[in-house]
Amino acid sequence: MGNVSFLKNVPPIPPAQTQPRILTIDVLRGFALFGILYAHMIFWYSGGPLPEYVYTAYMDIPNGIATAFNFLFFNAKFFSLFSFLFGLSFYIQIKGLTAKHENAVVRFAWRLFILGVIGVIHHLFWRADILTIYVPLGFLLLFARNLSNKTTAILAAILILNLPTKVIEAISIIVQGKPEFIADNFVENGAKYYAAITQGTFADVVAHNIYAIQEKIDYQLSSGRFLITFGFFLLGMLAGRLKWFEDIEASQPFFKKVWKKSGLTIIAVALASIAFGIAVNVLAVDVKNAPWVRWIGGSLVDVFNASVTIFYIACISLLMLKPKWHARLAPLSHIGKMALTSYLTQSLFGVILFFHFGLGLFFITSPSMNALLCFIVFGVQIAFCKLWLQHFNYGPVEWLWRSATYLKWQPLQKKQNQELPQQA
Repeated sequence: MGNVSFLKNVPPIPPAQTQPRILTIDVLRGFALFGILYAHMIFWYSGGPLPEYVYTAYMDIPNGIATAFNFLFFNAKFFSLFSFLFGLSFYIQIKGLTAKHENAVVRFAWRLFILGVIGVIHHLFWRADILTIYVPLGFLLLFARNLSNKTTAILAAILILNLPTKVIEAISIIVQGKPEFIADNFVENGAKYYAAITQGTFADVVAHNIYAIQEKIDYQLSSGRFLITFGFFLLGMLAGRLKWFEDIEASQPFFKKVWKKSGLTIIAVALASIAFGIAVNVLAVDVKNAPWVRWIGGSLVDVFNASVTIFYIACISLLMLKPKWHARLAPLSHIGKMALTSYLTQSLFGVILFFHFGLGLFFITSPSMNALLCFIVFGVQIAFCKLWLQHFNYGPVEWLWRSATYLKWQPLQKKQNQELPQQA
């Protein structure tokens, strides 16, 4: 990207009084939140396993398209994008705290602890909360912050491609004949969660979500999701060090290369997956009893998901340089500036719409109807965030989080001609 080498260490930046928000980062946050909303809305905002017939009940063309779009373009991609942005924000915050001559590690650790409290509360009413995963990995990121750029890049690539998990799965196949190295009673767990969603009171759902903590940990470990998340943390931190977003125009050649290479990788993996699928069908392979077939298929999915995420980052960054697309994408920045509030309220919308103690629309609406509802909910969120930010410096949860971080009430109401608050 211009004169910035991908692995070249960047000299320390002189302390500054303020750090203006970077619009492209806010747009990426808003884009990530849309994808997260879509991925959850499709299957009635469920945050865990469901009986198999629930996923196959709606098989007509509109629902098939909505579901296929989810698996191809949304599922697992936008969580990774959100993780990348967390790592990028980590670098920006650490740099800002250091510039203020504060103990950056202590302050950020306290900030993480508060986020953990928010995450626990969120998990109580929605078990797929990601904040409770981000917090322990955030503490780990504190230890990784002084790694060299080269080491950071190599480690990020290994984790993003989920290579450690694939190695463990291969050993598991050799030793016990199956890739699953952590036992998971999908049928029983799915039935319990289905009952909580469709019949449970709010108290029942909270009790189930507490019970499901072990399931959540097992999934993070068995799928390698926590490794992938940390890999994108590292990549985001590296992006901050190398100033990918401080001057998007100067970074344009770099993002074009990333866009091209990730796009070609997507095409290559897609073609390989199609060929692999055809071969499996022609040979009439019983996939459930063919562990190496599942291992290869899972590996292709991991590479595809990582490539799509990186493609999205490069694509949005390049589109922001085009005036027409800049104007089209700019509204996403409103929700991006209130990312934590928006993420939490999405879950609130979801459980109220679909769970039994809310409107109880679970399984009544179809995936295609849920996709339409996704656009409506997201549109309401953008309008609310835009209106809110005309009068206030931070989103409500961001304000509470920031005030608790500094143990002092932060100025919430925006004064006339006041500059935008520091990048969060």
